Amino acid sequence: MDMVLHVTRYQLRAFLRNRRARMFTIVIPVLLLALLAGVFHGGETTVNGVTIDYRQFFVPSVIVFALTLTTLAMLVASVVQQRELGILKRRRATPMPAWALVVSQSLTVVLMAIGTVTVLLVIGALAFGVHIPANGWPTLVLGVLGGAFAFCGLGYALSTFADSADTAQPMIQLITFPLFFISGIWIPLSQLPEWLATIAKIFPVEHVADLVHRAYVGAVPIGPVLLDLAVLLAWAVAGATVAARRFVWLPPRRG
Repeated sequence: MDMVLHVTRYQLRAFLRNRRARMFTIVIPVLLLALLAGVFHGGETTVNGVTIDYRQFFVPSVIVFALTLTTLAMLVASVVQQRELGILKRRRATPMPAWALVVSQSLTVVLMAIGTVTVLLVIGALAFGVHIPANGWPTLVLGVLGGAFAFCGLGYALSTFADSADTAQPMIQLITFPLFFISGIWIPLSQLPEWLATIAKIFPVEHVADLVHRAYVGAVPIGPVLLDLAVLLAWAVAGATVAARRFVWLPPRRG
């Protein structure tokens, strides 16, 4: 664990010095939150049977958006780039075991995600007056951690399907952007066709969004919360299983 924490600290410092990474994981979500919560206010929508202001809808939506980008997208991009450059190969040649490398990389993006979510929580509360009810905090924590674990498992699995950093980013966009629109993030599920909402419930983004939105509206019945967590756990296990079978440390052969 000492090695895991050492590598995690190193990767976090590298992240803080990377302007592109900071823009991608912190600045863009903050700007998006300011835009959506600043423009769409005064209207109302329905989430989990509760009528809320659009600001109360978009603050948790941006949190889910940022969580997905910071864990899933950043992990895939980072792993594929490190493999392509031979960094994974060199690290695997060190005495550090493979599991420690995987855990440190996952822990890095999870900590980044928690930091970004904290920033958005503070801005949402102070700038737009959107607060989480007292009974919603446990559900928020479960949503963030459950989503982070599911996205980490999927991130490693998806990284095995990208040959280079140039193909990783389009692949992630092709997967995540449609899910954002059908998972109750930008458009409430109550306003989507029933068949589309049913499809969205298959994938993990919808269940993370459901947990975070429930936290903000205070609708936290134990049954739906446990179902969301079960689906997220299943995706985490499925992603880890695929990654264990397909993951390689060597850069792809060219030519």
